[in-house]
Amino acid sequence: MAIPLSEGAKKALDGQSLAHVATLMKDGSPQVTPVWVYRHGDHVMISTGTDRIKTRNLERDPRVAVSIAPVDAPFPPILIRGRVIKIIRGEEAVDGFVEVAKKYGQTDPQRPPAAERVVYEIEATHCFPK
Repeated sequence: MAIPLSEGAKKALDGQSLAHVATLMKDGSPQVTPVWVYRHGDHVMISTGTDRIKTRNLERDPRVAVSIAPVDAPFPPILIRGRVIKIIRGEEAVDGFVEVAKKYGQTDPQRPPAAERVVYEIEATHCFPK
């Protein structure tokens, strides 16, 4: 069941927080990757390349966990579990990349080819702290 993000989670996602996303490999083992994150409403957004391991994992299994550590106050970290509810491709995915790149300090990010980018929209089912 989807839940709204806590105010702390929203604040962390809106800042330049360090985030790690955990996905599941084909054999069920975990795979963790640092990522830039942003949010749209109560959804966590992750922009990545189409050639990444996390991309293959999320295409096969939408379950995901995200740990977010705000740079100015990393403890306690924000922990979100949820699932991918939307996969965004094409120019809209490139727009997502540009949005997150600017958020993390790139003043004029180069637009990569649309075929190389994907954005995952994640709905939270668990958020700590609440």
